Amino acid sequence: MSREFVRYALYFLPAKGSSLEDFGDSWLGWSLTEGRVVAHPQIADVPIAAITERPRKYGFHGTLKAPFRLAEGVRESDLVTEATALVSSKPAFEMPALQITRLGSFLAFIPQQPSAELQQLASSLVRELDTLRAPLNDAELLRRRSAGLTPAQEMLLTKWGYPYVMDEFRFHLTLSGKLQVTELQSLKSILQNHTSHLTQTPIHVDDVGLVGEAEDGRFHLIRRLPLAAAKR
Repeated sequence: MSREFVRYALYFLPAKGSSLEDFGDSWLGWSLTEGRVVAHPQIADVPIAAITERPRKYGFHGTLKAPFRLAEGVRESDLVTEATALVSSKPAFEMPALQITRLGSFLAFIPQQPSAELQQLASSLVRELDTLRAPLNDAELLRRRSAGLTPAQEMLLTKWGYPYVMDEFRFHLTLSGKLQVTELQSLKSILQNHTSHLTQTPIHVDDVGLVGEAEDGRFHLIRRLPLAAAKR
């Protein structure tokens, strides 16, 4: 069993050793699967370290259940047991190919078409593991509300501890911190050229990554939880 962490989360992670994982680790500069710093690629006139500073500590991922503290009396081993059983009851599936898009003031990969399987998996993880989550404290609530939530998002925050779940869930793999409009346009074009080989085919989703946040804020993979084999 791994060490205890400050917070835990459930992520979509690219397949181990895949081109998508290799790109994401080097682009952000942190491998959460190996727990180590990774050198950025060299792209002329692109300050990658500065652009990716904000999302770096989280690692390259798509959030399925956002980071949360364990409820009082709940141990990491309890989370591992319950999450493993839940994930193993859900079938593996194929996610549509990715595309780069602007989400507010940052760039991210998103599926080219909506994925009902992805939506259902995320909603199930949020709902069925919620008893393991500690309630948000005042500081956490204030931080979430500082983004300016809609009434629907406020309701979800109160009920599930995160405002972007259920109908508000928008799956994405973050590629940058906040940027100006001109920076977003330029970087999007550069990234589209640099990642064209990663956006041509659907992606098999065979497992869910259970991750933990260390004291320094960086996230580490605890283990991959296999989904049930897809029916052929």
